[in-house]
Amino acid sequence: MNEGLEQTEKDQIQLVLHTVICAQEPLTIVALAGLLGLTSGRVEAALKPLWSVVRVSESSPEDRVSTMHASFPDYMLNPSRSGRFTCNAKAHNARLADFCFRRISTNTDQFNVCNLLSSHVFDRDVPGIEERVKQKIPLDLLYACEYWAVHLSLSGSPSEGLHQLHDFLSKRLLLWIEVLNLKKRIGKGVVLIDGALSWLQAIPDSEGTTRLARNARRFVTLFASSPISASTPHIYVSMLASWPSRQPVSEHYAPRVDRPISVTGLQAAVRQQSLLSLTPARSQIACVAYSSSGAFFAAGTINGRIPVWDAMTYQTTIDPVHAHTEQVKAIAISPDDTQVCSCSADKTICIWDIRTGAQIAGPLTGHTDQVWSVDYSNDGKWLASGSVDGTVRIWSTETWLMQSGPLGNGNERVVSVVFSPDSTVLASGSDSQICLWDPLSGQKIREPLSHHTDLVRTLTFLHDGAYLVSGSQDRTICVWDVSTGQLAHGPFREHSSWVTAVASSPSGHLLVSASLDSTMRIWDTATWHTYALFRSTGIVTSVKFSPDGQRLLSGSVDANIRIWEVPQAPADSTTRKQSEAHDDWVRSVAFSPCGTFIVSGSHDKTVRMWDSKKQPPTCTTLTAHRDQVLAVGISADSSHIFSVSQDRTLCVWERQTRQLEYTAGPIETDGDYDPFYQDLWPAVFVFDGRRVVCGSRSGRIYMWQDGNQTHELTGHTAPVCSIALSADSQRFVSGDGNGKLIVWDARTGQQLHGPFSAHSDDVNDVAFSPDGSHIASASDDTTVHLWKPDNATQSSTSLRGHSGAVRCVAYSPRGDRVISGSQDRTIRMWDVASGASIAVLTGHIGGVLSVAFSGDGRQFASGSEDGTIRVWNAPACEGSDSQNNPNDDHAGQLQVAGEDGGHGWTIDSDGWVLGHDKQLLLWVPPDLRNGLMMPQNTTVMSSQEPIELDFTNASIGDAWEKCYRPS
Repeated sequence: MNEGLEQTEKDQIQLVLHTVICAQEPLTIVALAGLLGLTSGRVEAALKPLWSVVRVSESSPEDRVSTMHASFPDYMLNPSRSGRFTCNAKAHNARLADFCFRRISTNTDQFNVCNLLSSHVFDRDVPGIEERVKQKIPLDLLYACEYWAVHLSLSGSPSEGLHQLHDFLSKRLLLWIEVLNLKKRIGKGVVLIDGALSWLQAIPDSEGTTRLARNARRFVTLFASSPISASTPHIYVSMLASWPSRQPVSEHYAPRVDRPISVTGLQAAVRQQSLLSLTPARSQIACVAYSSSGAFFAAGTINGRIPVWDAMTYQTTIDPVHAHTEQVKAIAISPDDTQVCSCSADKTICIWDIRTGAQIAGPLTGHTDQVWSVDYSNDGKWLASGSVDGTVRIWSTETWLMQSGPLGNGNERVVSVVFSPDSTVLASGSDSQICLWDPLSGQKIREPLSHHTDLVRTLTFLHDGAYLVSGSQDRTICVWDVSTGQLAHGPFREHSSWVTAVASSPSGHLLVSASLDSTMRIWDTATWHTYALFRSTGIVTSVKFSPDGQRLLSGSVDANIRIWEVPQAPADSTTRKQSEAHDDWVRSVAFSPCGTFIVSGSHDKTVRMWDSKKQPPTCTTLTAHRDQVLAVGISADSSHIFSVSQDRTLCVWERQTRQLEYTAGPIETDGDYDPFYQDLWPAVFVFDGRRVVCGSRSGRIYMWQDGNQTHELTGHTAPVCSIALSADSQRFVSGDGNGKLIVWDARTGQQLHGPFSAHSDDVNDVAFSPDGSHIASASDDTTVHLWKPDNATQSSTSLRGHSGAVRCVAYSPRGDRVISGSQDRTIRMWDVASGASIAVLTGHIGGVLSVAFSGDGRQFASGSEDGTIRVWNAPACEGSDSQNNPNDDHAGQLQVAGEDGGHGWTIDSDGWVLGHDKQLLLWVPPDLRNGLMMPQNTTVMSSQEPIELDFTNASIGDAWEKCYRPS
């Protein structure tokens, strides 16, 4: 170095050179100047003596500075080679971390960095957004935001970094999120804070900063993994408005918020913040899988499709592959992340390109019955499959020919297969046993593992392969020593219904289990105690850990994909106070004729009676059933309640005393209904004679009185899916799996009308009009039909508008309106005379399973897969604009002005509260949506506290810049 230079010049040359060496990516002269707090002229002057070892890349459009030779940084970082000119990597990375923090804190704009004018729109819809981002977020600012945590981690453990990190997290966190989000790099945010948390572990007296960093990671994770990231202003408008007030991010940033949207009930809400994302799918989810890189995740649905999502953006990467003609039972992603394998109830196995959806191989044939499970070996050489035909087959992934098998254990169904981590053992689960196989020889390693008493639905090895975990329909989880075949731990009986899935974390320290009881549990595999309980998960059919072990992916029968943060310690366990609400699907709701109470029946095996005149409604729980409650009803004088259950029993309760007055059952019919996918036993009770009418899988209908069968009716050629009585109890109508309806005499069993045929799929619900002149039917084919049964032409009016299976239908007391609830999560009201869609109501986050009008027709109730009951004001129909186009998806969508400052709004499936013209008003986190009061709701009965929104004088839309005061 020229000895004639001033010391300041020498220091600047050294600073620039060491920065070029330690920078995580080459920077331009302008960016170096901005990061180091120098002028561009000073940086150019510092570079002049260094032209022999550094260069400015003229081939790059940004003229970035880098070393001339790749070996030069190694030379400079080695004191024995570079001597007094050496670059102390730890010390300079500490300086660069400081420069990064300083660059962020001195940025001219500390809030709304790109001058976004409105919170009502997505970033992508802002005119000139790309140019604006380019101008407002220069390279030096972006570099500081992307690499501060990297330099901090490489700095060792200097104590001064702790103060800088705390200052950054407590004052600049939201600005940093803005920058990363606008540059479409928000996915890196979680990784950066994880790096900071790792660095903090070695720093003494850092508990407060660590607590803040953990909460910041949760904040960033939720934002980055959710649709809210599509609109940067909602970091302030929505995220801060809904963040728990006692958590560190709120403690530091909430005092700077002015005129926020009022979210009443938030303080009392029991949060389930481990739920990061709720992604609707168009069909019930049968299985899920993560790619080994974590870049993708996929699902298999009961309608034979395979959607694939980008794990960073949560957007589908390809249109769902129409893979099979029947339900996809299992999927597996190859270890190299190029293929997804699927197996199906159609008896086939297919292999698909995970990026294009093109079929690579298959269908692999050989199995003679439904194929329930597939798994790749970790080396990718083999694929194993298990079938209800009682066999296991092992296929070569090079030739797609069978390598071993068929392997079998008598006539037992094989419903789960899994390879050990080293691929030397293949485990298969069957009716009550587990077999261990040598994949090479196809021989059993030892006698079957026996302890379960029912189907072994799910298996997983722990990370070292020493232990195998099994979950069964007998509601237990067992842990097996693979070397001895002995039961090592368990059986554990924490779940109250079938265990549908178990999965081990990559480290093997945690296990997750899922059940038909709509819960997931996380287990510590060192103690085999559960330390976290996730509720309101939907009926989880499949669950997997992400490859980094930080998240859980679950798929549910309610057609939702959920992403969960894995709790770090027992203190993060997801708990809640005792709730009066249902814990599972609300299958049936009924308004009392007297108008004072509502009755609901749920898959949680309970019947609940709600005093609808109180706010919030109070609840009495009636328990007697041993299985899911499928239907409830109320006598005409409101004195008695009946319930029908999947346990084939009927209960009648006296309302005033809440006493069980009469039971019937078990009522025997032919064929079993599968409770897994809504394939449930239809039955109704006739109060005037203690009669029960019930359907069967064979298509026969059985009539019982006082516990004795009186009639067996034939007419249907497919399973009976639905039954309803006329108001006078003189007739009943039944719907079947072929889309046909038949009307019967309720006393004699004589077939009066039908079969009518218009639906192309299962008839899920039927209802008589109050005067008995018409019938409404709801079907999986997404339509509602209105029939006049005594019409010789058997013609019907078709009501179209739902985008999913229609689950329920009900007439208004006057018979002039019909409401329907669908798997698409909406409720529609229809005008009977014209067939017009009068209103579309949103609010449920699961399929709508039941609807019922109040006696005066002013209100109606809905029950859903999301476990909630919503009571709605029946919309007035005058002035509806839907008369001209009854099938318009947006016809007559309600925009009701409630007590929310005049804002009429709806909520979409992504959680966006939308105003007129689809303005973005607020984004609601997944864990709050169940309790959200819609403008049309009078009450919500939910495990979550009711959440009400008030937009009066809120700083939103064009006024959103007034919502926050940066420090």
